[in-house]
Amino acid sequence: MTIRKLWIDDVRNPPDNTFDVARTYWDALEYLLENQYDEVDIDHDLGCFKDGREYTGYDILMWLADLKSQGHYVPPTYYVLTANPVGRVRMQQVIDQYLTFKKEQQDGQ
Repeated sequence: MTIRKLWIDDVRNPPDNTFDVARTYWDALEYLLENQYDEVDIDHDLGCFKDGREYTGYDILMWLADLKSQGHYVPPTYYVLTANPVGRVRMQQVIDQYLTFKKEQQDGQ
């Protein structure tokens, strides 16, 4: 079985050619809507601005959390790539709280 991986970063390149690469917030949403990934490697600062607002990796994770709450598929594995310490903490909180499948949910506890 092939593992589908998405690399979301505006500057850095993935470590190998097994990743699809999204360089912007909007490209990432398109990839995520069109594919079922097993892993997402994601940066916080994507250099994406529209109408005076910055769109970040945190926004992508919040969008995925919303999709999951509606019963849609979301990738099960995430790696945060950012050097932004505040962004890293915020992103990891979303992953831990909303996107990671927890054993106690499976056990019904």
